[in-house]
Amino acid sequence: MWKSNDKSIDLALLNRKRALSLVELVIVTFIIAIAATVAFPTYKIFQQRSKEKRLKKILTDVRAAINGTKSHNSSNNFEEGFRTVARLKGMAKIEEYAGFHGWNSLPNGSIIRQNCIGMFLSKFSDGYGYPKSPSDIWSFTPKAIFPNKIQGFNPEDLSEVLKLEESAADETEIYLERRFYRSKPIHPFHDWYPTADFAYVPVSDTNGVNKLDAYTYEQWYSDEYNPGLKGVKDIVSKGAGIALDGSKTDEW
Repeated sequence: MWKSNDKSIDLALLNRKRALSLVELVIVTFIIAIAATVAFPTYKIFQQRSKEKRLKKILTDVRAAINGTKSHNSSNNFEEGFRTVARLKGMAKIEEYAGFHGWNSLPNGSIIRQNCIGMFLSKFSDGYGYPKSPSDIWSFTPKAIFPNKIQGFNPEDLSEVLKLEESAADETEIYLERRFYRSKPIHPFHDWYPTADFAYVPVSDTNGVNKLDAYTYEQWYSDEYNPGLKGVKDIVSKGAGIALDGSKTDEW
């Protein structure tokens, strides 16, 4: 009997030793809270650094898709950027037009063709050869702006060779048949800042005194903004705030 009681007393003492007291529980909770307080800012910094890296990569890749060479997010089947392909397609279109209308049979047909190509290339700074709109950067059938009326050579040959009437549209489109970016980019900071977005800088903007330097995808396609915009020459970030290095992400 006493032996049994001794065992009960031993088990009670053992359970007491295994259990946490209130003071010990408070201390453990306090330590965990301190560790979380220290770790959370470090984790946020890690997250921001990762988001900044992705933001820079998207800006670099889209700019490469428009103006440069191969983008890492483009097809693996070609190396050229949008502007390069638009230039080549535009020159090919002039050559095709020349052959269709028999320029080579004219005494000065080759000169006219070269003048057309030269004038086409000189118009690139005016917005021709850029993506017509933001969606043309990642579209399967992107369109570039092509000058329909190419002036600058013998006007007597213009009516005879080009057959362009005065009422003809000033510009048309070139279908490039290549995809230059995989999909519409999502801003890495959108989950932190709901207003963070990408905006697109037009080559030409005739929207008046209230025109913006850059337009979001939604603004570009709204009835209020779309008619005055021509060509996409750049992509910028909007609303992501200050980077870890102190620079403004809107100026990247």
